[in-house]
Amino acid sequence: MFQNGIRATLGLLTISITFLGCGHVKDPEQERIDRAVAAIEAAVPKAAKDPTRPVYHFRPPALWMNDVCGGFHYRDYYHVFYQQGPLSDGHNRGRGIGWGHARSRDLVHWEYLRPILMPPEGARLEASGSAFIRKDGSPILFFAHTPMDLSKNKREQWAAEPVDEDLMVWRRFDIGLAAGKSGIPEDVRANWADMFVFQVGDGVFATFKETDGLICQAQNDRLTTWQAVGKVEGVDGECPNLFSLDGRQVLIRSTYPISYLIGEFDPEAITLDLKTEPRVLDYGYGGEEMPSPLQRGIYGTTVFTDPTGRTILLGWVSGFKPDRGWNGCMSLPRLLSLDQEDRLIQTPAPELAQLRGQHLKVENLSLADELKLVEGAGGDALEIKAEFVPGDAAAFGLKVRCSRDGRNGISLRYGDGTLNVAGTEVPLENGSRTLKVHLFLDKSVLEVFVDEGRSAVTRVNYAPAEDLGIAVFAENGGAELKSLDVWTMNSIW
Repeated sequence: MFQNGIRATLGLLTISITFLGCGHVKDPEQERIDRAVAAIEAAVPKAAKDPTRPVYHFRPPALWMNDVCGGFHYRDYYHVFYQQGPLSDGHNRGRGIGWGHARSRDLVHWEYLRPILMPPEGARLEASGSAFIRKDGSPILFFAHTPMDLSKNKREQWAAEPVDEDLMVWRRFDIGLAAGKSGIPEDVRANWADMFVFQVGDGVFATFKETDGLICQAQNDRLTTWQAVGKVEGVDGECPNLFSLDGRQVLIRSTYPISYLIGEFDPEAITLDLKTEPRVLDYGYGGEEMPSPLQRGIYGTTVFTDPTGRTILLGWVSGFKPDRGWNGCMSLPRLLSLDQEDRLIQTPAPELAQLRGQHLKVENLSLADELKLVEGAGGDALEIKAEFVPGDAAAFGLKVRCSRDGRNGISLRYGDGTLNVAGTEVPLENGSRTLKVHLFLDKSVLEVFVDEGRSAVTRVNYAPAEDLGIAVFAENGGAELKSLDVWTMNSIW
């Protein structure tokens, strides 16, 4: 099989259009992808007009983005795969969703690539899954093939592998994971999906949503044959990511809000011994029930290890308004580690610092029951680090996107052991220690890391276009702003 390529440019975006086979005859998958590319291209002008669209978070050029389904590093590039819906920017998004593809050399500047999977005739969508690098160094993807009528037909787990070294074109194939096959129960739920592949010792395993903790094990190095081998406790929610970190296993579950547990997986006995109670990974995705579409944050995550040994988390950020030509973006890359209390620490990738522009620094500013605008600082694409020393104030904090008189704005307010981020409450075990916040504001997206990554909250917020100020404040008493660093952030496009 050989390929010829055409490069089509959409503004600042490049899409590869690949023809396969003798005589330049496209196969049905490539024809479906062509139609998806055309739909995305047609929506680009509308999406580009939206001033609230993020500029340094990766997102497709237009239309719907969903779960981040897999990532890995391969031949000098980071590759990311995600659910992509070329039929909608917020409505009727349950059909026609396939898998999009992007790559980056530095985890910061992303190149949008041609989608790799689109559902064939008779299929509703290709649901979430994961990516994995096999023993021979080659990549493979796993996804949930979804029929049109789940009341009559159940999902099946399929795989795809690249047919070219640049990973632009992929071939799908059946791996035998379906109801009544390979040890999968006949009564498995029709909606089972989110196959996440992980390795412990020499064994390669997979877990899923909607299966009561079902574990399957690969039967060959190519990961093309699988067998159900048992069930474990604690796997619920969507997109269960089970992976090794610092000698333990971490289970991240897309619940409301997204959560994690720490434990030990025994590959021989097929058991998961959970050592902690569920903890919140990110507070931005609401409470115990699914929040409304405009009150979400990070969800649908994937985790992978890069060649330097870093464990990287990426997730889907949602909550954007529909009818703007686009919807959804990827979170900033987060590096994961465990502290001595088995708490998951999330820190933004240091590579993001290359986006920094103009810098302003403030030190040792006393606040006495007042609000002060930070002169010379502001904008809607910023990175901010702030450290506060508590005094006798009832509450203190900072505002971004505030008006010239300091009113309105998106507030980070600490008081009574709770940090309130734009209405989302984050409980902190802070006591009298300094409060450190590290936030990234990207138009309508806000990602906040608290206490050097021990807590995080992601929010989608809309502010008046003219409100670009930054302010700090203390209420009913005094506090000290020990330091404040503000950088403007450049676009990745």
